[in-house]
Amino acid sequence: MRCNNVMKILVLLNLCLSGTSIYAQSISFTINTSLERKPISPLIYGYNAYADGTNRPGWSNQGGQAALQSLNLVSRRLGGNSMTSYNWENGVSNSGEDWCNSSNAAVSAITGAGNPSGTAGLAYYAPGAALVNFHDQSLALNTYSLLQLPAAGKLPKDIVNLTPPSTCKGYDLWQSTAGPSNIDTTRWLTIVNDKPASSGSLSTTPALSDEVVYVDEELNFLIQKYGNSQAASGIKGYELDNEPDLWHHWADPNNGSGTHPNLYPALTTVADVVQKNIALASTIKRIDRSAQTYGPALSGYLGLFSLWAVWDGTQSHQPADWANYNVEPFVSNSTGDRYRYNGMTMANAYLSAMKTASQQANQRLLDVFSFHYYPQAAYNANDRVQAVRSLWDASYVEPSWITRPGNGFTDGRGLQIVTKLKQAINDFYPDTKLAISEYNFGGKDDITGAIAQADALGTFGRQGVHLATYFGDAEGFITSGFKIFRNYDGRMSSFPEISVQAISSSNANAAVYAAVSEADPGTLHIIAINRLASALAANFQVTNPVSLNSAQVWGVSGTNTAITAQTGVSGIKANKFSYLMPARSVLHFVLKP
Repeated sequence: MRCNNVMKILVLLNLCLSGTSIYAQSISFTINTSLERKPISPLIYGYNAYADGTNRPGWSNQGGQAALQSLNLVSRRLGGNSMTSYNWENGVSNSGEDWCNSSNAAVSAITGAGNPSGTAGLAYYAPGAALVNFHDQSLALNTYSLLQLPAAGKLPKDIVNLTPPSTCKGYDLWQSTAGPSNIDTTRWLTIVNDKPASSGSLSTTPALSDEVVYVDEELNFLIQKYGNSQAASGIKGYELDNEPDLWHHWADPNNGSGTHPNLYPALTTVADVVQKNIALASTIKRIDRSAQTYGPALSGYLGLFSLWAVWDGTQSHQPADWANYNVEPFVSNSTGDRYRYNGMTMANAYLSAMKTASQQANQRLLDVFSFHYYPQAAYNANDRVQAVRSLWDASYVEPSWITRPGNGFTDGRGLQIVTKLKQAINDFYPDTKLAISEYNFGGKDDITGAIAQADALGTFGRQGVHLATYFGDAEGFITSGFKIFRNYDGRMSSFPEISVQAISSSNANAAVYAAVSEADPGTLHIIAINRLASALAANFQVTNPVSLNSAQVWGVSGTNTAITAQTGVSGIKANKFSYLMPARSVLHFVLKP
């Protein structure tokens, strides 16, 4: 009896020393550093400049220069709805339906160029002032610049109604109604990609009275100032405008008709988007052959599906020329499998058209296929911690209209948007890279925001995404999600550049990512994510050429956004160890021999 009682006491004591792990669910993480080795593109650690919604200009945007430097980001994008209408010659842009169709100084002011001149006629700003401010900041942050160029066809000429009321109602703006008969043509300028010889050489101080804006002149301006894309200070990438599926679409149930129905008065067609992308890409490659081109920057799943912009519960609204593209091989690559691409037929048609145009031009016109991703099932904590799985996990069927049976999209299947697009690229334009130039999973004020952001970065790296730029407030728990990869110890230490195999026994409960570095092959980094609202007992099994002995650990959980040092691991045996993960947490393990 006495021996049994002593044993019981020892067992209970051991459980007490182990904390609450006896009550936690368990998870197994299996890492093999010899398998699935692939480079992680550093450009996935990026954000959209000036997209924080606060209108803080210049360096004060996104919390200031010090805050941005602490994120240790690698890429920045200057893009969005207002960049579709940015006139580089004098700094005017048109806000479209976002803000009363007002032509104003929004882009120039938010990049830090100050207030427009009221005494210089049409010369509100020096040429390219917004572009210069943007790229100068990129150079200061040592980041790659992705710059959006205009393709829709028109740009504003002057500033009118600089401060319309926020309601945008009952106010007579200079363009209040869409349609050709209502356009004041004296206040729109025409975009011309290639300046004709008869108009003279490319100038860095363009004429403001010739009624046109030349894109090649804009590119020449940037090259004269910074060098071409191969120069250390040159702009490396250009995006072929922004969300053409939203320029002008049929009136949706909320009476919206697109972002730029006055600038682009005709309903958008597939052929026009493709032709405009080919023409703009051709100009970019003529001026700077080594620059990377990104397109078509579609707004999300509906754009990838059929250039739709909105959905009203039916499939009755389509581009006027959709019948020309909703055919094989674009539907299933002639396999008969309508779910081969989960219906993203527009992506296939676009890739095919860009490949054909590239073959005709005898040069690659599209380097990177870009799209935007704002998940349809991330509006509460429980959905948000799972939402990233829609990018890759066939077993995850998100609770949204996209996966609902009978709607004609995935019909109860997992979305797998990144893996399906990679398949599309392989089938229709091999060797094209993939970019998500806008995304946001929400949760800035909640730990689930850090979980989703970290999960997204891990997924981008593992899935081979070339570039990803977050759109929104890079603050709060979003910074936690970035820093766990890019500055986990406060000394700019980061997750390494070679992804290796890392498997979770339950993707629903937890995610795991692992990487090593060529410069320090003996060190293994593991990022583990607990999606659950309760603690999780994690069991790690590592297959590695050398024995690992100890691990330092950093993490974030609870209500504190800071990445803090956690209890480390010592005395690892046979490359196995266990760790109790706090509820809804992200942990970064650095294991050494």
